[in-house]
Amino acid sequence: MGEDIHGMIELRSDIADGEAGLAAQCIAALLTRHGIPKYRFAVTVSEILGLSYSAGNRRLTTNASWSLEELKRVAEHFGERLEELVTFDKSDALLDASIVINNHIVPCRIRLGNLVGQVSPGTLIATEIDGSWRVVPADTRSIIPAHAVTRLVIEPTPSRRRVAILDDHADTAHTIVQYMETAGLEAVAFNDPQVLYAQTDFDAYVLDWIIERDARRQTALELVENIRARNALCPIIILTGQIRSGNADEENIAAALARHNLKFFTKPASMPILIAALNASFKTV
Repeated sequence: MGEDIHGMIELRSDIADGEAGLAAQCIAALLTRHGIPKYRFAVTVSEILGLSYSAGNRRLTTNASWSLEELKRVAEHFGERLEELVTFDKSDALLDASIVINNHIVPCRIRLGNLVGQVSPGTLIATEIDGSWRVVPADTRSIIPAHAVTRLVIEPTPSRRRVAILDDHADTAHTIVQYMETAGLEAVAFNDPQVLYAQTDFDAYVLDWIIERDARRQTALELVENIRARNALCPIIILTGQIRSGNADEENIAAALARHNLKFFTKPASMPILIAALNASFKTV
């Protein structure tokens, strides 16, 4: 069967766009079918296949090759067969739409049926309004013809974890923020620890241990104590590259790690490993 499926992928490779191969498109369609938000695609694929975040992201955003075994593992993880995954039937795709519930416009996804000219009151139909699909129950005032709705999916939009990044080097903070955003986290950069004393709506913190500001050098210990007084369990990661220079004291860092349940990475930190540690911490909170 493996040879037949390989042939299917090769024969249909003409529908791959310039950004991703057919396999990546099929995986993206599968993840969408199962309600995975787009910003979680790479994380989900990485977790299923046991890959680094960067390797999972390349599978979906470049022409990086997929093995049949990898495709099969992802399909089976979601209870689908490999043959279903590579069929790539666009007619089965769900479309973005909206439906009004209790005077609130709720995002949803739909599968369109045939055009209908007359339906029973209460039947769900879809009409295109200003380029967007709107789902309504049919009544005597409904716009006809319209499409029947053969499937409608409403799913809660998962809120993203918010992470505060503290670093006195703007370029470093910007790099961390970019990686966090790519991994599906909402990251905000700061260069003044005082600003974070009043911030209470972050789920995690990544803090440079040594902060140099206004010709003054200080550690993040006081800020850590402030955060822990407000939240005893949220993940806090400490970064520094100044141990060898003697500016950062190893014993002080070790004491802070033990007392306040912190994680530590030496700069320059591996972003995929840092993000993996952060996500693992969220599961235990």
